[in-house]
Amino acid sequence: MKEKGNVARKSARTFGSNRPLHAMIVIYAGLWIWMAIAPYSRFDWVLENLLIWAALIALVSTYKLNKLSNLSYALIGLFLALHTVGAHYSYNENIVDVWLKLILHSERDNYDRLVHFSFGLLLAYPLREALSAWTQLSRRWLYVMTCVMILALGAFYELIEMWVALLVAPEIGTLFLGTQGDPWDTHHDMELALYGAVIAMVVTAVLRRGSGGR
Repeated sequence: MKEKGNVARKSARTFGSNRPLHAMIVIYAGLWIWMAIAPYSRFDWVLENLLIWAALIALVSTYKLNKLSNLSYALIGLFLALHTVGAHYSYNENIVDVWLKLILHSERDNYDRLVHFSFGLLLAYPLREALSAWTQLSRRWLYVMTCVMILALGAFYELIEMWVALLVAPEIGTLFLGTQGDPWDTHHDMELALYGAVIAMVVTAVLRRGSGGR
């Protein structure tokens, strides 16, 4: 019950008084505007931004119903920022890809893999926080179900990519999917999201055990 009490106290803060959240919104809006200028492919940029717009609509529409902690909003914002940069380049080669190629000695553009890993690493904690508020799951099941849901959401996103590529833009399907000739690309993306979630939950469990929280 201690964790639910903490969530309730966090939820008592109104949007108008939440200055850190205001700062996050301004910073992200600035990044989004910057990345909206001359993207690699305008059409692909629009398709990639569907995820961002859907996420923002969901966050705004559920804010009064269930406010998350500022830590969760910061993690969500960081993930959206990584995806925003990826959308600008259509997940093709950028400065991070150049750096990763040098480190990994790989010819593949790996920024998309980094974002899929970040999906699990950064969004697992906000999802766990939401599950803690919405369900009566025990501490152990919160960790397990968070990882399961991250894996399920990662798989669902891969299906969305496929549907969009087939129905909206079949002519740029390969570009949008970003498989780069790897038949196991989809599997690796889901795998990395799961690994990220597991790491996030292990860190969360260690920190909460140290602080005596749920």
